[in-house]
Amino acid sequence: MTRTPTSDRFAPGARIGDYQVEREVAYEEASVVYLATHVVLPRKAYVKVTHPASRSAAVQLLREACILEALDHPGVVRVYESGLLPDRSPWFAHEWIEGATVADVLAGGPLDPPQAAALLRDIADVLEYAHRKGVVHCGLRPDRIIITGRSRGFPLCVVNWNDARTHDATAPTALPQPSDYAAPELESGDVIDDRADMFALGVIAYQALTGQLPFETLARTADGSFQHVPTEVRCPDAPPELTGLVDSLLAPDHWDRPSSSEARAELGQLADDLAPPPPRPSVVRIRKPKWTPNPPLDGPPPPSAGPADETEKSS
Repeated sequence: MTRTPTSDRFAPGARIGDYQVEREVAYEEASVVYLATHVVLPRKAYVKVTHPASRSAAVQLLREACILEALDHPGVVRVYESGLLPDRSPWFAHEWIEGATVADVLAGGPLDPPQAAALLRDIADVLEYAHRKGVVHCGLRPDRIIITGRSRGFPLCVVNWNDARTHDATAPTALPQPSDYAAPELESGDVIDDRADMFALGVIAYQALTGQLPFETLARTADGSFQHVPTEVRCPDAPPELTGLVDSLLAPDHWDRPSSSEARAELGQLADDLAPPPPRPSVVRIRKPKWTPNPPLDGPPPPSAGPADETEKSS
C-alpha cells in the first residue's frame, strides 16, 4: 500500500485499502483518481487519493466524500468506503459509472429540441435535489455528466463533485481555474448561491441547441458585461419557451436567473410537450377457424337432438 518512489502516484497492482489499482484516470488539483477493483467483491470503483502532505487537499477530498454520502439520488455517484494511508492521507472509493459523457454527445453536433429538453430536464433534476440538500455543485461541465441509460433507474449521473460547496461554506472564493461553464460570480470571487449552477446549465443548454458556446466570441455591452447571441437566433427551430429559458439561465446577474426548481418544472413540461407521441398499438385480427359452422341466414336454428330423440332411435 505504498506509492511509487519519488512520486505521489500508485502504480498498477498497488493496494489502496481493499482495492487494487488498475490504472490512473486523472490527476486533479487535490487528488489522484484511479480505476481499481475490489479484492473480494466483484466490483470496480474510482478511488481518489489526496496528494501527500497537503492539508488543504485532504480537507477538500473529505468534504467531497461527505457531500456525496449525503446526496441519495440515482443521478449522483455513491460512496463505497473511505480510509487513511500510512502517511495519514485520506482516500475514498466511489461508484464507477460506464457510459459516454455529455461532452462526447455534444461533440457530435447540436441536439434536436426534444432531446435537448429531456437532457436538460434530467440535469436540472439532479441540481434541484442537491440544492434542496444545501449543496451547490460549482463545477458543472459536460465532461462531468455521464449518460447511463436506464440501467440505474435514471438516464444520467454527475460524477465529479470536488468543487461543491454547502450553503454554510459559500464565502467569496474565486475558482483556481476559470471555466467556460463558470458563472461570473464564481470567476470574480463574489458570494455564490444555487443560481451559479443554473448558469452552467444555461451554457450546456446553449451548446446542446446550437453546437456552440454562448461566449466564444465575447461582445461587451455598454456596461462592460459580456453578451451572447440570443439562442433563438442560432436555433430558430426550437420553441420560444425553450430558447427564452436558456437565455434567462445565462443572465449575468444571478438574481435574473430562474431557480433550479423553476427550471426543472419548466423543462419537464417542455420535454413532455416536445416528446413524440407514443406509437399506436397494432390491431390484432383473429381469423375465424375453418371448422366454425355457419349460422343459417334466416329462421330459427335447427333443433338439436335431445334425450327423447336418442330413445326413439334406440327403439
